[in-house]
Amino acid sequence: MRKEKGFSVIEIVLVLGVIGILSSFIVPKTRDYLAMAKDSKVINTLNSLRMASESYYLEKGEYAFEGENKTLVDALPNLSKYMRDSLKVESDKILLEIGGSKKMEESEESVVYGGKVEVYIDNNKEIVLKPFGEVGNFNMRGEEWSKM
Repeated sequence: MRKEKGFSVIEIVLVLGVIGILSSFIVPKTRDYLAMAKDSKVINTLNSLRMASESYYLEKGEYAFEGENKTLVDALPNLSKYMRDSLKVESDKILLEIGGSKKMEESEESVVYGGKVEVYIDNNKEIVLKPFGEVGNFNMRGEEWSKM
């Protein structure tokens, strides 16, 4: 009598079921971590832009967005010398892609994945972020975009 080698259908179905259950726990957390990574990239870009602005100020004695360059978009060619990455301008705005946002600081059910934030100069001549479109006021870690 010869014994067949291999797995039975029941064994394969059980293994696929266990893999499915485990992946249902892993996928949502992975999505959150990827969103937080994109948010961190936006924050690093903001800091890089601020450093470029300060470097320009130290070299020229004025900010890149003063004088004839009233907006950050106009000043971007002057700042690009001090920055490693180039920024994309969309319809006279500097928009950065984020991983996700929240409407409220601690709420987990109001998470919106994807979206953009705008980089602009506020009344105090500081470079800040503000939500653009359907983006919530807080990043995935619960920090307010405008206070970064």
